[in-house]
Amino acid sequence: MQTKYLFKNIIEDEVITEVAEKIKLIPDVCKCEKCFCDICAIVLNNIPPQYTTSEQGDLIGKANSLMNFEMRSRIAIEIFKAIELVSKNPRHV
Repeated sequence: MQTKYLFKNIIEDEVITEVAEKIKLIPDVCKCEKCFCDICAIVLNNIPPQYTTSEQGDLIGKANSLMNFEMRSRIAIEIFKAIELVSKNPRHV
């Protein structure tokens, strides 16, 4: 079945970018791909998703969500909580 429409959680790209930035600030955190992805997944599971089905909706949604100080603060808090959790319980081999 070919799909005409796509949907995307517009917060996902921001979380990935922010995790990459924040993880650099903590020297003792494992930066392997598995730990990085675990941190991102935990954060995304703890904040409300914001889906869009159009490129225009993606741009408008990002502008509205990411400029929102409360959302940016919540993402940062969730990132540091996820870093702590993954650091205490790493799942990499």
